[in-house]
Amino acid sequence: MNFSLDQILPSLLALGVFGYWLIGLGSMLEAFFLTGVVVPGTLIVDAGGILVQRGLLDFFDLAWFVAIGSVLGSELSYWTGKLAMNRLPGRQRIGDSAAFVRAKGLFEKRGGMALVIGRFLGPVAGLVPLAAGMAEMDRRQFLIWNIVGSIPYALTHVAIGYFLGDVMGRIGGSLTRAALLAGVVILSLLVLWSILYSALRLLPLAWAVLSAALRNFVDMPAVQSRIAAHPAAARWVLARIDRTAFSGLTLSLLAIIFIYIGAVWLDSVFDFLVGGTLFQLDTRLAELIHHFQLPGPIRIASLITSVGGWQVVLPVVSATLIWLLIEGRRALAMGLAVSVIGNTCSVALLKLAFGRPRSPLGFFAESSGSFPSGHAAASVAAFGMLMYVIWRAGRLRAETAVLLAGLMAFAIGASRIYLIEHYLSDVLNGWLVGALWVTVGVAIAEWRLSQVPRSAAPMADRARFLGLAVALGLIVLAAVNVWRYDQPRNAPVQVADQVLPDTAALAGIDDLPARSESLMGSSAHPIALIVFAKDEAALSDAMLASGWSASRLPTPGLLFDALAAAIEGSEDPTVETISHFWRGQPNDLAFARRAAGSKPSLADPKVRFWRTEYVTSEGSRVYVATAGVDEAIDAGGGGHVAATDLTLRDAVVQEMQAHGATLAPPLELQWQTGDGQTVRATQAIVLRLP
Repeated sequence: MNFSLDQILPSLLALGVFGYWLIGLGSMLEAFFLTGVVVPGTLIVDAGGILVQRGLLDFFDLAWFVAIGSVLGSELSYWTGKLAMNRLPGRQRIGDSAAFVRAKGLFEKRGGMALVIGRFLGPVAGLVPLAAGMAEMDRRQFLIWNIVGSIPYALTHVAIGYFLGDVMGRIGGSLTRAALLAGVVILSLLVLWSILYSALRLLPLAWAVLSAALRNFVDMPAVQSRIAAHPAAARWVLARIDRTAFSGLTLSLLAIIFIYIGAVWLDSVFDFLVGGTLFQLDTRLAELIHHFQLPGPIRIASLITSVGGWQVVLPVVSATLIWLLIEGRRALAMGLAVSVIGNTCSVALLKLAFGRPRSPLGFFAESSGSFPSGHAAASVAAFGMLMYVIWRAGRLRAETAVLLAGLMAFAIGASRIYLIEHYLSDVLNGWLVGALWVTVGVAIAEWRLSQVPRSAAPMADRARFLGLAVALGLIVLAAVNVWRYDQPRNAPVQVADQVLPDTAALAGIDDLPARSESLMGSSAHPIALIVFAKDEAALSDAMLASGWSASRLPTPGLLFDALAAAIEGSEDPTVETISHFWRGQPNDLAFARRAAGSKPSLADPKVRFWRTEYVTSEGSRVYVATAGVDEAIDAGGGGHVAATDLTLRDAVVQEMQAHGATLAPPLELQWQTGDGQTVRATQAIVLRLP
């Protein structure tokens, strides 16, 4: 049986203890020196404290998991220092790193108490036990201090998270959606930047550890004998990891990156050609986005998407090339030019080769092929390479350049998906194409820099002034093009109404699938109810009169409303967070029923309605509906209908009849199983609303 993501998630949510293990793992990884500056373990523990405040986790159970994780991570750092570091020839280089010097100073000044203090210092937490191991601290003494330090750390940070959850609950009601969104975005960026900053600072230490371990491995007698037996192969391997030549370690790493990205790109192309899972998801996701597009986000997405167009990329890249030439950095200019030109030509050829038509739901009218996305490719090949050359020219820190490049690529790609100018698979493939050309551009730039670090002297003052003036003019032109971006727009997609002579005519229509589907394409509920109603308002009134609660559909703003409600502990029991699809379109109306005072659950009964283009001569429109419990969805899709679906459908029919609805002859719809066999679905009951 094949499981999709939406079927597996409920099973994962049922594993409540999984949260304890995940938070404990974060605590352990932060306490180990190699992963401590990358994994934000303290933030993970604080988040666990918020879950405790929300009543989802137990305080002392979580504290034990955090403390044990902290002890295990510190033990790994201690034994690395005690058993390995003192025997490696790279020990001196490790000891000279700034982070290690700070940790060692703390250990020498405070002794065992340093293990308690250092545990609260984030990335330093893993380096203090490393220093203790290198200083050959007594094993028993270390274990005692390790436990003593981990317990207050666990209790303190779980308590901090609990306090934060309480504070957020008190002020959550006063936060607007815009303020909440801005806070989440700013906090996420700060955390991401700090992780990148810490990771890049760790690189010298990590490289020292790995290179020292490699030397120790090479010095082993068995390895030395193999090297002596194969001198040519040994020289070739050593040449591939030589840090002093471009053809050594630099080229080897770039080649590995290029091959890996190329393999992922080929896999995405294969998935596109065979119509894989991601390809099948494309149209459903586009329909869902189209269902909830709003003027404000469309305007923002339009401004962002303009940055990836040639009207902006061309002047920005040209201005950067002029600046690089003025500064005498021809190697970087060459790498940038190759990356942008190569990417542009490749995307044009790939669009012609695949010939995928654009989605008819696209906001702007564009005629070029859809696969891959040129904007997404340019966001990496142009702006990613741009961040690299600015960093290489010494104008940006490495972590800032990486963060900005990633943000620009993500924002431009996401804007193309939101505007439905491209499908999800188009954007992912475009990012990969751009990444391939960035790798090529970096390789060319590094190759030229290895030959001549600065290939030309800076221009004279007069030429420099003129060049900078032209570059500034190009940047202004790019900004104007962003602000004035307004492409021709597609006409709204409208389906003409079709008049039915009678209700029985529905049975002869082929385009009426008998089951709904999830976003990932798994079979959901059968279409077991057909309602003839004047409009959505009449249908909604009938459901509300029958005792159902209208579920607000998941607009972007509603998701933030739900988040704010969760923070302040007042979840809206009618929030509908899952859309199902029928004929590729998300449901238009949804209703839920839940016992008073109960929390949202997959076991809650739900009824979903889809508007069709079929109308009667009296003016009633056909709405098809599913009724059931999401937890009872048949994963096999073999024609089985859950008993709860039929029971709930019959209850809805009786309730609506009690409020004036009348029965019409039932209809029997056809649908196909996964192996292509046509089977009969359970008869769909037909109701007419007054």
